Amino acid sequence: MVVSTKLDENSSTPLYAQVMAAILTSIDDGTYNPGDRIPSEEKLIEAYSVSRITVRRAIRELVEDGRLVKRPGKGTYVSEPQVKAKFTQNNDVNSFTNSCAQNGMLAGAHLISLDVVPGIDSEREFFGFGSEGKLLRIDRVRTADGVPIMVEENYFPYDTYRFLENAGHENTSLFATVFDHVHMKPSLKEPCTLDIEKASTTLAANLDVACGEPLFLYVGRYYDDNGDAMYLGKQHIVGSRFTFRI
Repeated sequence: MVVSTKLDENSSTPLYAQVMAAILTSIDDGTYNPGDRIPSEEKLIEAYSVSRITVRRAIRELVEDGRLVKRPGKGTYVSEPQVKAKFTQNNDVNSFTNSCAQNGMLAGAHLISLDVVPGIDSEREFFGFGSEGKLLRIDRVRTADGVPIMVEENYFPYDTYRFLENAGHENTSLFATVFDHVHMKPSLKEPCTLDIEKASTTLAANLDVACGEPLFLYVGRYYDDNGDAMYLGKQHIVGSRFTFRI
């Protein structure tokens, strides 16, 4: 549905900015809710009696402002709530559950898979063993107010953290579960890495995004209070739904 608004051609405010304001009003009053697709360019052109160039400029500005998001082949949608997490290079590790709470949102988790896998040779220095060892791999979708934000891909040394095999992983915090059993919290000794990847078919399905959509890939090596390896964490994050504070 398009809520038509008569634009003032004599105003000093450019027409594209007036179209932007009209769309934002429709978002703020609930006409378009987070995740909703907004009307097509043709319908916006008709509703506001403006050119295609004007409509495209308005949409581009709103996408750059983070209020709209374009999904190739699908259309333009109202941006969904973002989780603003603290991105640090020191020992200050904040859980996803806490990040959601700090933003007034409810964290959720859905288990994708839990498997015992061989050690990773490239992580021998971190874990202290390579493919001859065992790791517990736990993959989960993390949500904020029900919206998929990331897929967690975590690797724990099996001998120490085998209790996680039988722990509940639906809508729980791994940090809290680990602390309840071993009374230790994760910390960093080195900077995490942040890269860009494209959503695979599997990641796209779990995150409800288009295949090939750019994702953040956040990788960290976390240690326990004794300085031993706790887990290797890889987070595949929907960039349009997450903000890093650097």
